[in-house]
Amino acid sequence: MSKGFQEKIVFPEIYSLSYKPKSGCEFFDVIERNGSYFAKCKILDSFITRSKVSKCENLWMDCPYRRLGLKHLSGAKS
Repeated sequence: MSKGFQEKIVFPEIYSLSYKPKSGCEFFDVIERNGSYFAKCKILDSFITRSKVSKCENLWMDCPYRRLGLKHLSGAKS
């Protein structure tokens, strides 16, 4: 994805955060737009609702999507 491309966020109210979330997950991404932050799962290629972001921040090591992503990455390296 080019840096100039702005992905459309449908219903931003359910995704926008007033703080910049952090996660140790390598598949977690944060997008800043107009002073709000939006968390995104690269495995699902989807934004994460703000009610679920805390799981990505605190429980990321046990995330089933992360396990799938790691499995995919290890298979791609073989």
